[in-house]
Amino acid sequence: MIDEGEYNHPPHAPRVREHIGLIRWRRTSDGEWECETVTGQYAGGDSHCWRVRLYTGIELEYDLDDWAPYKPQL
Repeated sequence: MIDEGEYNHPPHAPRVREHIGLIRWRRTSDGEWECETVTGQYAGGDSHCWRVRLYTGIELEYDLDDWAPYKPQL
């Protein structure tokens, strides 16, 4: 059985240049939920922090304690 910790921290990172997406849900000050997504190519990292090369060419790091990976529909 998979627990919540294993979902947020995959056992291994994607292949370099694999197309990936990350999603984050946050509660706003008025109590509503807002969703933020990022898509790009995997550029490195480990099971706790991924570097993503956005399609604009900028490379950023995302903490998997805040972001959950998903497979984008390209």
